[in-house]
Amino acid sequence: MLNIHVCVKQSIDINSLEYDPDTLRPRLETLQFRIGDADLCAVEEAVRIKENNGGKVTLLCAGHNINPDIIREAMAIGADDAYVVSDPLVRDADQWVYANVLAALSVLAGQPDIILCGESSLDDSAYQVGPRIAEELDLPSITHVTRLEVKERKIIAERAIEDGVEILEVELPVVVSVGLEINTPRLPSLLMIRAASRKNVNFIPLDAIKLPKEKLSSLVKYCDIKAIKVGRKNVVLSGSLEEIASMLLSVLKSDGVIQ
Repeated sequence: MLNIHVCVKQSIDINSLEYDPDTLRPRLETLQFRIGDADLCAVEEAVRIKENNGGKVTLLCAGHNINPDIIREAMAIGADDAYVVSDPLVRDADQWVYANVLAALSVLAGQPDIILCGESSLDDSAYQVGPRIAEELDLPSITHVTRLEVKERKIIAERAIEDGVEILEVELPVVVSVGLEINTPRLPSLLMIRAASRKNVNFIPLDAIKLPKEKLSSLVKYCDIKAIKVGRKNVVLSGSLEEIASMLLSVLKSDGVIQ
C-alpha cells in the first residue's frame, strides 16, 4: 500500500485573465482560479498508481483564500483527502515559501512513498517547487517525467531531455515532477463528483506546521505585472504580385526580420 501525496495549486486561470487597456495591469476584480493542467496530470497519475498498486492519494495545497470547491474538483479524479494551508502570509509567496509549506504539510499528512507535482504552475511556471520540496525533505527528485511505473519499492521513470529520453530507477520515497505529456486526466462522472463532496478537506492553520519565520519570507518580490502591448503597423502594399513581393521583402529586411 502506497502513501501518495500530490501538490496542487489554486492558480489564476490565465485563459480568463483580462488587462486594463490603459495601464496594461491585470484586472484583479475579474480574476478566476482553478487547478493547473500539470497539477491535474499529477493527480491523475497518482490515482493510476493507486489503482494498480493500492494505497491512498492525499492532495496538498498552500495559498491564500483557497476555495474548497476548487480542491474538490481535483479530488473528484480519485484523491482520498486533502490538507490545505490557506493564509494571507502565503499570498503572492515565491516558490521557496510554497515548497517549505508543502513539505511541512507532507510531513503532517503522514510519511509519503511518492510526492507528485506538476512540473510548473499555471501562473508562475517557475519549475521549482518539486525540486525544492525534495531538497527540504532530503529526498531524491526526478523532473520532466513523461512516464512512470512502480515496481515493488522502486519507481521507473522516463524523462524528457534535450536530445532524447532518459530512464531512471529510484527507490522510494521520491519526489516526481510530471509534465502534460504523461497522461490525459479523466473527466469525473457525476458519482465521482458527488463522492468528492463528502471527502475531507483538512484546513490546517499556518502556525500548526511550525515553520520558522525565515521559511515563510519570500526571497523574490513582485515589482509589477503588465501585459505586453502589441501594435500592428497596418502597412498596405498595392501593385502587381511581383511589385508587392519586392516591397514585402524590402519591409522585412528593413525591420531585421530577414537578412
